[in-house]
Amino acid sequence: MGERARQSVALEPVTDDAAVPGVLHRLLDLLGAPLAGLRPGAEVLIKPNLFQTRPGFHVNTALLAAIARVVAEYGARPVIAERTHAIYEILRDHEAARYARVVSLDDLPLRITGIPGATSLRVPIAVPELVLDCDFFIGVPQLRTHASVVYSNAMKNLVGLLPGYTTRIVHMAGVDESTVDLNLMRPQDLVVCDGTTVIEGNYPMDGRARSVGFLAASRNAVALDVAVGVLAGFDPDSVAYLRDAHQRGMGPLSLQDIDVLGTPLAELAFDMVKAPVEIVAPRAGVHVYAEHACPACSRFVAGAMRALAEELCAWDGEMTVISGPQVQMPPLRGAVVLVGNCLYESRDLGIFIEGCPPRAIQLAAFRYAMGRGVGEHERTQFRVPPRLVSVAR
Repeated sequence: MGERARQSVALEPVTDDAAVPGVLHRLLDLLGAPLAGLRPGAEVLIKPNLFQTRPGFHVNTALLAAIARVVAEYGARPVIAERTHAIYEILRDHEAARYARVVSLDDLPLRITGIPGATSLRVPIAVPELVLDCDFFIGVPQLRTHASVVYSNAMKNLVGLLPGYTTRIVHMAGVDESTVDLNLMRPQDLVVCDGTTVIEGNYPMDGRARSVGFLAASRNAVALDVAVGVLAGFDPDSVAYLRDAHQRGMGPLSLQDIDVLGTPLAELAFDMVKAPVEIVAPRAGVHVYAEHACPACSRFVAGAMRALAEELCAWDGEMTVISGPQVQMPPLRGAVVLVGNCLYESRDLGIFIEGCPPRAIQLAAFRYAMGRGVGEHERTQFRVPPRLVSVAR
């Protein structure tokens, strides 16, 4: 698909769960019935955000049931799949399971596959066979702010296609380019965005569920992310993976190049509470040096300082946090935490958190630096230099 091809995004308000099926049908009609070409027996993968069980922090299950029902009515075979077993808890005995097979991607066989044209995930990775073999792919993201990539929606939803350990690989290789690579590997044939509830604030380090009340759909994930981003008060040009996808010809970057169908965007527009971008040390004695950090790692550090502010203020120690390239290392006072791949060569100076940017789970490194206990899995998320391991022993 050429980057200059015009794409359409359909938008409609939704008042409650009972209205969801009707709104979904209107969106599909506006897009020219994208499911009408499904052949009987075709396998249709439906990939929602169902990673967390906390109410409001996952896709509206009424929307999943409505999508699965429409797919089944065409005679196709819908499969709702998401990484982790949370999907079983959320959809157990739910109406959606009457129309679709519900499965965790963690339980499916994998295939080692390369991604032609990848710029970050340039070596073969393990991918569930269902993702590669399905006849039609429907993404169902929930709009969320994001402490590392500004906001997360249709394109980033595909990171959840991979086994858990691959998420770490994605961040080590560069999450923005890796997100685009995954969309290149298996483009979504249809995206239906859940805006009944959005997650705003410092997600995934923190965040709040907010009822908004809209659904959006498109045949192009980039176009949908651009339109919904503008709807929520973001500048799509500030999002690295959207710029990258546009440069690779995968979709538009400007709302002017998108046909918005249904309800005018201005009638549904709202302003989401964004993740923090300004790095503020919560107290004296916590020294942060991140002037040269890339935007993604800078946002990670800003989010970490916000998320851990109460814990850092209750702790009476001293800490030095460094992120980004350093011509000369600053004074190393107290516990030292190094953030991001740029500091790999300096990893023996302190606790090293790899990634570009790191993931929210890697906040455990700061807690470890404060002498707090961390879980066994959390302990695998950061590197402790041998001299500090010896001291701990």
